[in-house]
Parts: sequence; structure tokens; C-alpha cells
Amino acid sequence: MKMTKIFFVTLISFVFIFCICAVEYCPAQVDTGKEGGERVYRLDKVIVRDHPLKDESMVVTPNVTIINVDKFKKAAVVQNIQDVLSEALGLNVLRTSVTPSQSETVYVRGLDQSRYQIFVDGRPMRLFGARGYYKIDWTTMPLNNVETIEVIRGSHSLLYPWSMGGAINIITKKGKKTDEIKPDMSVTTEFGSYGAQSYSANALGGLFNKIGFSLAAAHREGDGYLRGNYYDTDSANARFTLYLPNGGHLSYGWDYVDTNTGYPLVNDPDRADFDPDYPVVTTEVDSFTHDRQGKTYPGGENLWDKITIEEGILLEQPLGPGEVRAQLYQHRSKRVWYYVDENGNQKVTGPNEERNQGVALDYLDFELIKNHAFSIGGDYRTMGRPDNPDTVEIFSGYFQDVWSINNPLTLTFGARYYHFEVDAYRPNPRGWNDAYGYRRKEKEWCPKVKLDYELDSTLTLYAAVSREMRMP
Repeated sequence: MKMTKIFFVTLISFVFIFCICAVEYCPAQVDTGKEGGERVYRLDKVIVRDHPLKDESMVVTPNVTIINVDKFKKAAVVQNIQDVLSEALGLNVLRTSVTPSQSETVYVRGLDQSRYQIFVDGRPMRLFGARGYYKIDWTTMPLNNVETIEVIRGSHSLLYPWSMGGAINIITKKGKKTDEIKPDMSVTTEFGSYGAQSYSANALGGLFNKIGFSLAAAHREGDGYLRGNYYDTDSANARFTLYLPNGGHLSYGWDYVDTNTGYPLVNDPDRADFDPDYPVVTTEVDSFTHDRQGKTYPGGENLWDKITIEEGILLEQPLGPGEVRAQLYQHRSKRVWYYVDENGNQKVTGPNEERNQGVALDYLDFELIKNHAFSIGGDYRTMGRPDNPDTVEIFSGYFQDVWSINNPLTLTFGARYYHFEVDAYRPNPRGWNDAYGYRRKEKEWCPKVKLDYELDSTLTLYAAVSREMRMP
């Protein structure tokens, strides 16, 4: 399914015209309760604007767990997103050190990143990678720029494509609507053992009640506990928001990360290059990883270097009985691996460059029939390299109905359609060549249904059946 630039221009133009023509404001997330003016919030979709439950540190529902980062506290020191996720229901965090790592660290119900999705402000992160997906390095995501984190467990929601095991949505701070010129600013420094040190600065504010902004920059470095396991990371983040009439807003986000991390070296007492100042690491040590950690040797460069730039434009506009959400995003990255093998040979893998982009359009929670909240939408994305930008093409679309049958009983059902294309090769016993290359195509319908019964405010029973597709 080849889609040209005309598709993007037509789709985004339609969204803007559609939203400008809106004449009434009806929030999609909020209903008015009958008693005491309380407000009831639907928590069954990716929420990409200021979260309404600001007074709670964590809210758990049958569909999603919402963590308010500013309110979140735990006994230990909270330094990164992993520290927060370790307290969420259904998540397991596996860490061996504070050093940045491309290894699997966060598991949703025992499933790794190849089975669940990661979003930043609703922008997909995990599925990028023309040479196969790369793992998200949680330690390079600055926590002080995060407002809330949503954790969706299981594959039963239709609003999260390719989410076999669930989804994690990281919602960033985007400024505030104010006419005060002076922004809220903070500067933080931290020092720890093994040469660990970090410096960060943040600014959060707005202008003329029309523009909001959030700016952040950080530097982290350290020697690490194991030999050669140093790290040096620089990051910068920017969010600018234009508040539109009738409750909508348009925001632009930019994220930059430059990470240089040394691999833990084999430090074997039986070798001449053994360094007694560091712990013993032999080739028999199981590091629970599938990369070069604990398998590289002294005598050269042993590190991975990654530069990542993310950009996105997000439009959210209440329209009639629901809310329109449109998004454009782009990802660029460059990764290089250096390592020395057991024979002392210097090896280099890469550089691997990625160029990925996508567009998404949703109309959420519109009530055409009483007690039925409908949502429809779709997204298109390409993943590739500079010489082949559409190595992978994905289109998916969905419809969903949340039927409030009565006060305790809710039925959610619908289906998502996938169309997937990728450059591939047929098996060739003499090796790979262009003659065996072809365009692999797959199509699939994935229906889902879920029934919730709320016994009381603290206990809900549910039963669900769903089908999901995993991208190869």
C-alpha cells in the first residue's frame, strides 16, 4: 500500500478544516455527575494532555494505571522512569546498574518490549527500527520533564496498535496557560558513588494566556561499577503549546538524546590484562542480555553511541460530541557499536541510521446513541534508512464502542485492521542477493471484546477475548 505525500497533505488539511469549523465545545474526557457536581473521567484511551487527576499520586482502574510523577513518592530515591514504573501494578523492572543500557529492563506481565507498545504523548516509540526494533533506554528519558505515566495492561484496548501485552504512555509537561511572564524554573545537581554526577535545568511557563512552554536540559555521567561500564549522556527537550479557541490546543515537541556508554569488560584473573580495581567478570557470567555486555575485552574501544532526535506536532480539538486528535511525528537516529573480541580484534557495527515518520487521526468518545461512546481512527507510518525510507510501511484503522449497559456493567467491543508491508528475502542456500528480495505483505482483522462489572469503587471483575497481530 504505497501512500504518497498527497495523503499526508490531504489528511492534515482535512483535520484543520474540520476543527476550524467547530462551533461548540464538548469535552470528550469529562462527564458531569449528578451528585455534588463531581466529574467522572473516562480512562480507556491514550490521554495526551494535562491529566485531570492531579491530586492523586497513582490511580488504578481495570483499564489503566495513571501515575502522577510530581506527586509520586517512594522510600528509595526516584531518579528515572524505571523507579516510577517499578511501583506500577503488573510491571516488573529488571536492573543491574544505573548505567544506560539497551537491554530489556521493563516487562509488562512478563512480556518484553517486542510484545508491548511505548508512547510519548501518544507518539509511538517502540516500533521504530528498519533493522528490527531497538529497545527503549529508559535511563535517557528525563523524569523531570514528565507529567504523568499511563500503563495499559493486556491487549484488549483497540486504541493501541500492535499492543499484544499492553502499552505505556509517557505524557510530558507542555507548559501552562498563564499571563505571568516569569516561568517556574529549577536547577538540580546530584552526585553518587563511582563518579556518578548529573546536572539538569527546567523552565515551565506561558505567555499571554495563549502560549505554553516547557524546556529541559540534562547531563549525566559516571564510571560505573564494572570495568569499562562508564556513561556520558546529554539530553534536551522542548514543548511549545498554542491554546486554541473552544478548548483545543496545538503543540510541538522536540527531544534530543546523545548517549555514549561503555560495555562492561571481561575482567578475568586468568588473563594478563586483569585489573584488580574492578570486580571479576568472566565469560561464564550470565548478563541476561542479547548484546555485547559482559562479552567484550580490554585493548580497544568497547562502547555503543546513539544519537536520537524526535519531533512531533499534536492537535487536539473538541468537536461536537467528541474530540479530534491529529498527529505528525518524525524520528531520526544513528547508532554505532564498537567492541573488542576475545582475540583482541577491534570490531565495529554500524552506523545504523533510521528515518521514520508517521501520521495519525482519531475521533474519540462521540456519543451518537445514548450510553454508547464511539471512537474511530487510523494511523500510517514508514520506517527505513536514508537510502530506503519506506523499508517498512504500516497502515491500521479501528472502530470501538464503549456501551454503558447499566451502572455497574460496561461492554467494550470493536476491531482493528492492519496492512503491513516490508522488504524481505526468500531463503537462499547460497546467501542473500537481490534476486531473492521481495515485498512481503500481510493483512489482518483483530476483533476485541471486553466486559466489565464494577462490584464497588475498589473492585471490578472483567472478562475479555481479543486477537492481536505482532509485527515481524
